[in-house]
Amino acid sequence: MSALLTLFDDGGFNPRSLFASGEQGIWLDPSDFSTLFQDSAGTTPVTAVGQPVGKILDKSGRGNHATQSTGASRPTLQQDSNGLYYLSFDGADDGMATPSINFTGTDAVTVFAGVRKNSDAAAGILAELSTNSDSTNGTFELVASVGGNNYYAQSRGTVRSTINATGYVAPHSAVLVAEAKISTDILRLHVNNAAPLSSATDQGTGNYGNYPLYIGRRGGTSLPFNGRIYQLIVRGAESNAGQIAAGEAWCNSKTRAY
Repeated sequence: MSALLTLFDDGGFNPRSLFASGEQGIWLDPSDFSTLFQDSAGTTPVTAVGQPVGKILDKSGRGNHATQSTGASRPTLQQDSNGLYYLSFDGADDGMATPSINFTGTDAVTVFAGVRKNSDAAAGILAELSTNSDSTNGTFELVASVGGNNYYAQSRGTVRSTINATGYVAPHSAVLVAEAKISTDILRLHVNNAAPLSSATDQGTGNYGNYPLYIGRRGGTSLPFNGRIYQLIVRGAESNAGQIAAGEAWCNSKTRAY
């Protein structure tokens, strides 16, 4: 049986399988109303589009739920013309964060995201481990519109490696897959099922760290994302071709980017 087929159950892929061997990480799925709450304490469920999301539960099984305690900085649940649900970030002060996620047992990560950026006017954080991955060892990030019409990925052991996929002018929808491994200097970025761009720049040494994951805004203070997040999966492991293909297809089924 192929690696891809082993990820399917009753004909459908479940991203939870990406964490079946104890991998650390997170899976956020705005299409699942049972995981959405209007308040950060998780006491008031989200029941309709237009409502704020103060907490979204992690479906990976690792308990890395994302919250926003400030009411004005909560993204809202919305639905697009295809009937697909997403978190809408306003490009001003919206953002969420998890408690510290302990990635210290791995030097590899795979990030899957289904997104739509509304503007190229400024850089917008999609997901970043730590308050600033530019200067913090053992971190990674995925960004929309760094310096213009692009998507950007970064990984850092003790040295920073970056990759920049250009030519994607906002408004633009994308399924992004970022692969990184510090010890072998792997950094790849897939955009909408195209052949990935890659960088072999030295990433130094070490594993990833034990930091919060910030979503939609750097450290909760800067680089706010203006757009939509339909899916976000962060897997603290190197992923094989079958896992990447299945995760990418799953995110596209929830985003319809291509």
